[in-house]
Amino acid sequence: MLSLRFARSLLLRHPPITSSSMRCLSDSKKPPPPKDEDEIKIDLSDINEKLEKNLKSGKLEDEIPNVDPKFMSFSRERERAAHERSHIFTWKSALITLAIGGTGLAWLFYMKKSRDAEMEKQQKVMAGKARIGGEWELLNTDGKLEGSKELRGNWLLMYFGFTNCPDICPDEIEKMVSVVEILNESDDKIPIVPVFISVDPARDTIDRVKAYCKEFSPLIRGFTGNKEQVDKVAKTFRVYHSQGPKTAEDDYIVDHTVIMYLIDPDGQFHDYYGQNRRAREIANIIKTKVLKYELQNRKKKSSFFS
Repeated sequence: MLSLRFARSLLLRHPPITSSSMRCLSDSKKPPPPKDEDEIKIDLSDINEKLEKNLKSGKLEDEIPNVDPKFMSFSRERERAAHERSHIFTWKSALITLAIGGTGLAWLFYMKKSRDAEMEKQQKVMAGKARIGGEWELLNTDGKLEGSKELRGNWLLMYFGFTNCPDICPDEIEKMVSVVEILNESDDKIPIVPVFISVDPARDTIDRVKAYCKEFSPLIRGFTGNKEQVDKVAKTFRVYHSQGPKTAEDDYIVDHTVIMYLIDPDGQFHDYYGQNRRAREIANIIKTKVLKYELQNRKKKSSFFS
């Protein structure tokens, strides 16, 4: 009984497939028949109407694709980083340019300062040369007039003093002779003429000057003259001299400048040396100046003939 009831219920729920049901199933699987031209035109007109309505109402949001916000934020960050890098590069370039420019300006300032200092030094030297030295003429130990013209072409080491000088003049004349000997004995053998000029014309006669010079060296060329002649030469070399108080008729001290003057072969004042200089030091200085002078003259001659 139970089995018959179960079978009947299955048949009611799932009826058997008949030919008519198969036909309906096949008809449902067939594609719909194509529309005719009128129906297609109607559909196109509907689409155009919808587009016009959307354009008028501005409802095109649905047509815009969605953009990932993460991608947009990444793009903005990348652009910001590139912008910052461009600013860093600009500042670095500016700093490098400023550093190079500052170094160049400092170098130019240093060179200008050095050149100005050298020019100032040369101007002082030229001013000193213009103030000291010049043409002069006195009586030599043979009683003849002689001076700068006759001695031109020689290096001269000149000292102004007087034969009655108790200590300073003898020391300085000995130093002058030592300088000359050092230069003559050097490998370069620089010839230099030592010159003694008296600033005491009242007592220093020709014979007295001659004897006085021989006491130190036969190389010394001695000169004297009358008061007018001596004063003129002393003024030319800016030598101060003044007769002190007399303790007797012929006994007094002459106060004078204690300096040796170096005169070049052109007759121009070249240098001077005080009491604080030693013979060896003076000789080394003169040697350097002589070599420099000769080098400059050779350059002048070579440029003249070239």
